[in-house]
Amino acid sequence: MAEWRDCTLGDAITLQRGFDITREQQRPGDIPVVSSGGVSSYHDVASVRGPGVVIGRKGTLGRVFFFEGPYWPHDTTLWVKDFKGSAPRFVYYFMKTLNTSWLDVGSANPTLNRNHLHPLKVHWPPVDAQRAIAEVLGALDDKISANTRLATTADELATAIFARAAADAAFGPSTFADVADIGGGGTPSSKVAEYWDGRVPWASPTDITRLSGPYLFETGKKITELGLANCSSRLYPSGSILMTSRATIGAFALAQTPVAVNQGFIVVVPPDDTLRYWLLHEMRDRVDEFLTHANGATFLELSRGNFRRLPVRLAEPSVMAAFSHRANALHTAGAAVLRENLALAATRDALLPVLMSGRLRVRDAERLAETLT
Repeated sequence: MAEWRDCTLGDAITLQRGFDITREQQRPGDIPVVSSGGVSSYHDVASVRGPGVVIGRKGTLGRVFFFEGPYWPHDTTLWVKDFKGSAPRFVYYFMKTLNTSWLDVGSANPTLNRNHLHPLKVHWPPVDAQRAIAEVLGALDDKISANTRLATTADELATAIFARAAADAAFGPSTFADVADIGGGGTPSSKVAEYWDGRVPWASPTDITRLSGPYLFETGKKITELGLANCSSRLYPSGSILMTSRATIGAFALAQTPVAVNQGFIVVVPPDDTLRYWLLHEMRDRVDEFLTHANGATFLELSRGNFRRLPVRLAEPSVMAAFSHRANALHTAGAAVLRENLALAATRDALLPVLMSGRLRVRDAERLAETLT
């Protein structure tokens, strides 16, 4: 069996700067156009044949994408023009391990060029080891993708069931404030170190907008008990409905743990499980209406006062109870597989550097992956 070799990245693969795309070329089609910020659109343009690996070179540096089929690499990216016999999916995972923050890429308009990457010293495995490594990591990613699809399907089914259940529902005298506890949030002073890096989850809207499904398990930042006592947010119980209320209005999550929030939220705490899922879907169904009640000079915001006064659509108690029973099963299943994804992603991210360095044997990683997938 061939041995791992020490070489430069440019010896192993050839990177090429992406191409611009003019407005005249931007016609709807089935070719994904990938920029450093993500896959934003599909166009009918000349394309690069897949499989392919793309890395952001301007704007969002170092973000990596993999394509099985044809794609168009935008000028803000670098793409692998020649894999030189390497396994494309291995190259994708390898590129995800690169730390480019130390490179002199400029500060005002940072740019990552192939001249930064080609000279990097790498420990490169033979192609059979590359395929084995990619298979282990790919199995974890495939499981994550399957779980995400399952959660999306469960959520869509619950939404369809709600649409039927709400068909005969009517607006009465009750407002959102009449049927649930309505709260908001706040931010502890950033100047007081003792308020931050504690154990209390503290959500901002970006924690919600990046979710794969409407379930919040963890937050990017945490505050201390002292920080909680010195901001305008309560610690909301698990099961609370979180809705972003400024800039992006109408992104939702069910809190899966007690959580505090910043001022970009309206939080609805239902009195019982029967109303929890009904109110979640009722609110999601009325985002367009909520936007008409928002105002603001810099960015739109739906105030808590305006939301509290809005009428709520309710059905017969037996109808809402039947819907809640079905929705609870679907959302519980969706939340469970997305919670599993957190463990799968953590395992993948832990395996990635040790597999790429050769410090962990593939057979050991395979055994671990089998227990999870």
